[in-house]
This record gives sequence, structure tokens and C-alpha cells, in this order.
Amino acid sequence: MNKNQVQISKLVFTHNWEDPLSDALALKIKPNDTLVTITSGGCNVLGFLLQDPKIIYAIDINLAQTYLLQLKIAAIKALSFEEFIAFSGLKTHPNRQLLFNKLKQELSPETALFWQKQNKIIANGFIMNGKYEQFVKFAGKFLKLLQGKKRVNALFNIKTQEEQIKFFDEVWNTKRFKLIFKVLFNKHILAKRGLVADYFHFDDGSTSFAESFYRRSKKAFRNLPIKGNYFLTLYLLGKYMNKEEVPDYLKEENFSLIKSRVNRIKTFTSDAQSWIDTMPNNSINCFALSNICELMSEEDTKRLFTAVNRTALPNARVIFRNLIIPREVPEELKNHIVKDKELSKFIYDNDRSFVYGKVAAYNIFKDVT
Repeated sequence: MNKNQVQISKLVFTHNWEDPLSDALALKIKPNDTLVTITSGGCNVLGFLLQDPKIIYAIDINLAQTYLLQLKIAAIKALSFEEFIAFSGLKTHPNRQLLFNKLKQELSPETALFWQKQNKIIANGFIMNGKYEQFVKFAGKFLKLLQGKKRVNALFNIKTQEEQIKFFDEVWNTKRFKLIFKVLFNKHILAKRGLVADYFHFDDGSTSFAESFYRRSKKAFRNLPIKGNYFLTLYLLGKYMNKEEVPDYLKEENFSLIKSRVNRIKTFTSDAQSWIDTMPNNSINCFALSNICELMSEEDTKRLFTAVNRTALPNARVIFRNLIIPREVPEELKNHIVKDKELSKFIYDNDRSFVYGKVAAYNIFKDVT
């Protein structure tokens, strides 16, 4: 593992905060494709199986995130759909420990030991129970307190885009709404959560992360359809609106297919650039690289994209996300790893998750030598 890489060992995410619709548009996954993706909450990794890839390499520097995906895979293998959504927390269950006992035979000894020590998460279900999700639920409660229950309920009852814009401009966009970003997303609060000073640079014209995040959230509250946006529901309510507006892997119609393909996922705990360095030339079709360059120096970012270019097959696709730090493909690689500017703008403008400062699509052009 790279000695300069930031180390993480606690369960940060139990949910993916990357919009899978953006992934689909950028990656254009084809049957028998080989994918490399950051594991994170594992939701999108499991959803990729619906596109019939040959293999998915799920990489994360955080061993706890690897254990999470392995838990989800084991649950899919061992449980029925109704048991799975009960174990996840999407459906109530009187004793999830019984379900864990049923699936733990599918876990490695190390993974089983990790989850045996996570009694609270097992008891409550893994949905919305990582460190970030706990913060999201706290922020949502604070926002509901500031806005009032009536406004929040009215937001989810909006029927048309015109109503939504009018509601945001005249009802929702209050001084209290803007206050939450100053209180929860200022430099000092975020620094306490591990964001160092280098994080606080912006490429969207903002002067602070509070202002930048406000601009991103305004897009979701005002311009994107509320119905079906489970990210917005999670931020405001701390839970899914219903069993239909959920990630693909939690939908009954997808469960059997995902179960039949789940062994195509291979999990690894490593920093991404070191892992990709181990792969042969011209071996990967799709790269989903989300929120990892913020844990890298510029030198390591260059190393990452050099490895991506070497291992990519001709016409490979990349989706690249950043949260705060402006990062880009190194200048010397831009003739090979080429941003699709029109698609990137469309994806960013329509990304339902709305938290990322960059969501961009790239194509890799090269000759096989």
C-alpha cells in the first residue's frame, strides 16, 4: 500500500452516494465487460451485475468497506429476497441476528469476526448506519427542525417541475435553509472530520465549501425531479420513501439475477493506483473512480491515471468524481483519456446525488501495441 496514502479503517459508508444513473450513462457497460470500481457502500457494485459484466473488481483502501460488500454478497447468497431486505433494514424484523447466523457461513473467518463485533449495525440493519450516514441523519433532523415538518411534507407532495421551482424559490429557500450549510459544512466542522486544509479549494466560483454545497443542493431541490430521487429522501428523512424508490439491488425484480451473478464480484483492499498497477495491459473496459483523488497527492493522481491508461482496453470508459478538491486527468494524458464534455455536463447537471463537485465521463483512445 502506498505509504503516502491516507489510511482509513472504520466503516464510513453503508450506502453508495454515487448516482447509478450517472454511472450507466458514462460507463455504457456491455455484456462481458471487465470493470474496476471503488467499493464504498457496495450498492452500485451490485447494481452493475444487471448489465452482465464478465467480472467486477471492487477496490477500497478501507478494509471495513470490503467487509461491508462481502456481507451484502453473503446475504444475497444465503437469504431469500424477503429475508435480505429484512436483514438490510428496509423491512422490519424481530431478530436480525438470526438472519446473520444463517448467512455467516458464506463469510470468511475475518469478515465474520468483524461483523460479530458490529452488534448495533446487525441489529438495526446496515442501511444508513455508516459514519457518513449517521451524519446525514443528524443533518436531516437539523434541517427538518429549521424548515418545519409542514415544509418538508409539502416538498414531497409536489407534482410538477413548475410547482417545484416555485416552491423552492418562494417557500423552501429561506435564510434558515442557507444557515444549515454554514453550520454543518464550514471549514472548522469539516476539518474535525478529517478534511485537511488542502481540501478547501473550489472550481465552481465558490468561496467556501458551505457556499459550494449550497449551490449543489439547490440543483437537487429546485431543478431535478423529487420523485424517485432516493438520495434526497435519505438526506431529508434518513430513510427510503418506499420499497420502490431504492437502489437496484434492493428491488425484488432484480434479486434473482443479481444472486446468479454475484460470484463475478472480486473484492480487494488496496489503494486504487497500487491495485491497478498489478493488472496487465489492455485488460479493463470500465473504471468507476469516485472520491479517491482527495486522498492522493497530485503525484499519486498522475500515477493513477497513467495506470488507468495502460490497463484500459481501446474505447474503455471512465466515470470520475471528486467531492471538493479540483482534480483532473494529467495534461500529458489528455490526448488519450479524453473528457466527453457534453456528456459530462449532462451527467453533472442531472446527478441526483448532488454532493460531488465533479462528475465527469471520459473515453480512452489508444492503439494496442
